[in-house]
Amino acid sequence: MNQKTSSLLRKTIFLLGALTIGWAAEAQTGTNPSTTNPSTTNPSTPSDSTHRQGMHHHRNFIHYTPEQRQQVAAINNDYRQKSADLYKKDDITLREYKSSLLALQKEKKTKMEALLTPKQKEEIATRRKRISENRQVMAAAHMERLKLRLNLSDDQVTKIKAGQESLRAQAKAIHENDNLLPQEKMEQMKSLMAKRNDTFKSVLTPEQYSQYEKMSQHRGGRFGHNHV
Repeated sequence: MNQKTSSLLRKTIFLLGALTIGWAAEAQTGTNPSTTNPSTTNPSTPSDSTHRQGMHHHRNFIHYTPEQRQQVAAINNDYRQKSADLYKKDDITLREYKSSLLALQKEKKTKMEALLTPKQKEEIATRRKRISENRQVMAAAHMERLKLRLNLSDDQVTKIKAGQESLRAQAKAIHENDNLLPQEKMEQMKSLMAKRNDTFKSVLTPEQYSQYEKMSQHRGGRFGHNHV
């Protein structure tokens, strides 16, 4: 396998992983990419799958003016073209490809944020604050259920809360790190989820942990997974 083929193969493998969660890069802007006309996209370009996933995930997140919608479409088209051109380069290393792709994502994010009016930015901040408050309420209620069902001691509750606070801070740092590609963020988040489970396992007694696992399985494996 020559160097050019090897480089392209490594880029392809790396990009396929990133495409599955490409919407995460969009999420950091707090904007709605759904305004781009899907009929204008080329399904053979690597960034289209990313765009379509972002469309579904952030629909109705923010209301754009007609002029802003045109600008968003132009920014998305420019990003897709540049990322497609980058993808075709066979004479760059994976490190160079990643660095260039990150630069394109940062450029797109900056342009998207520049479109927002002060009122729209305030609406986004208000929405994020409300989501954060709702999560805190849900986390508190979840902890009360755990305390009752597992008969947790005050010391166990304190340790679990401390562990969850630490994991939430780490998750926030990962989400806001613009030097990570979506695939890398997903891998780091998976690692965090494993740490969350280890925290419960180290704090709970064997009997409590067994009951915790049963509760988690009963809820489709989601018990406690949405509060990090």
